Amino acid sequence: MITHQYVIFTLEQQEYGINISYTQEILRIPQITNMPNMPDFIEGVINLRGTVIPVIDPKKKFGIAQSERSSDHRLLILDLEGMNIGIIVDDVSEVVVINEQLIEGLCKEMGILGGNSVQGIAKIDQRLILLLNTLEFKNEIFKLESERELTV
Repeated sequence: MITHQYVIFTLEQQEYGINISYTQEILRIPQITNMPNMPDFIEGVINLRGTVIPVIDPKKKFGIAQSERSSDHRLLILDLEGMNIGIIVDDVSEVVVINEQLIEGLCKEMGILGGNSVQGIAKIDQRLILLLNTLEFKNEIFKLESERELTV
């Protein structure tokens, strides 16, 4: 039986999971410095103990309705192949161990339509947790930026 640990967070009442091996820290959202000429889903950058980290709003990236930020919102700091990024989430609820047998992959057509950020859906009791492919998420963000630079 193969299992993996996931950090579970919410974006507008939908649960998402990120493999815990990519998660470095969970913080209250600090002051974010805006960056000019960035896509709207890049909120800006923060200074975390001397390291400048880009901050992404996955709600904007995924086209999810925006809500007012509260003190419950958190910043997940992820290490993606040696690059740290922060993602803004509504709440971090738990770390769960998920058996691979409980994960259903997306059908090919859905994967193409929705990009490759979601690698599968974990079915735990009555819950459906969208599991992110964090490296593809990173590639989608920075691929977009590379393509944008080429068209400028």
